[in-house]
Amino acid sequence: LIVSGSGVIWSRAWSEMQAFVEAAGIPFYTTPQGRGVVPDDHPCSFMSMRSSAFRDADLIVVLGTRMNYIIGHASPPRFGPHAKIARIDICPEEIAAAARYVDIPIVGDCKMVLGQLLAGIKGRVTTDTYKAWRQKLAEGEAAKRAGAGANKYAEDGDIHPVRMLEEIKNFARRDAILCVDGQETLNYGRQTMPTFAPGHRLNSGPFGTMGVGLPFGVGAKVACPDKQVIVVHGDGSLGMNAMEIDTAVRHKIPILIVVSLNGGWTGDPKREKPGRDLGYTRYDKMCEALGGYGEYITRPEDIRPALERAQARVDEGMVALVNVRTDYRARYAGAAFSDYTT
Repeated sequence: LIVSGSGVIWSRAWSEMQAFVEAAGIPFYTTPQGRGVVPDDHPCSFMSMRSSAFRDADLIVVLGTRMNYIIGHASPPRFGPHAKIARIDICPEEIAAAARYVDIPIVGDCKMVLGQLLAGIKGRVTTDTYKAWRQKLAEGEAAKRAGAGANKYAEDGDIHPVRMLEEIKNFARRDAILCVDGQETLNYGRQTMPTFAPGHRLNSGPFGTMGVGLPFGVGAKVACPDKQVIVVHGDGSLGMNAMEIDTAVRHKIPILIVVSLNGGWTGDPKREKPGRDLGYTRYDKMCEALGGYGEYITRPEDIRPALERAQARVDEGMVALVNVRTDYRARYAGAAFSDYTT
């Protein structure tokens, strides 16, 4: 299993990474900072099987990323206790600082080492070598998609965040830059919205604290003015830096903002925890008042048309915000500790 991070981006090694993955047929996962170095829809990508793959792999190649909390310090229970760790990093001190013993430490630039590995496996490893491993992950992924699952949405009540995110996924251009920020929005978004190009995914977790999504979007559009930039926010996280809408309007930085308006901090199925209720803030009206374009959506079938209208305004040079009222009951299933936290 390959677990890659931002080191692949900083060394501009995405071509070597994809060539190595395809030559060896090894499943890969990336940290949030490394999304898109190989497209998320690649045949060796099994996004929804991440936890199972981490536990079951007997060799993990940690490539250009820290062995920190993002990947559970590459330690049990997140990773199998008997798995061997091979680590490739440009910084020897970083390798030495790992919490888990590294069986095969390799000090080097990701681009250079991947090129050496690619040459080294010729005649020794083929795509059939790990065919059974890929098949196991593919079957697990298919079973997850077919099952009911805690993260499936129903067409009753307010819009489920997954439905909103799927609409964004199907609407976004393949080379869109996605800036995702929030709690449920970020958690659901990791698996629902893919990234297909390196450096085109900015998540709040590893890059900054909650609230950075909109500033990320402003910066991304300035850096890449010809790209479609979509900022996907939870309502709580947007509230932290919502006045940056004014910054974008004043400086004529046209971005599309989509808000999951669930009326609180995180999903709260019973609405019984104090301090969570935020109300249903009309951020669409706020955007309009600041000189942008806004829409308020309460029906799932209206999301796609609203996105198209908003993007048309963005293409004309405006800031646009689509405020989607989502189901406050929706709580990401991966948050097993939710009963004891906010």
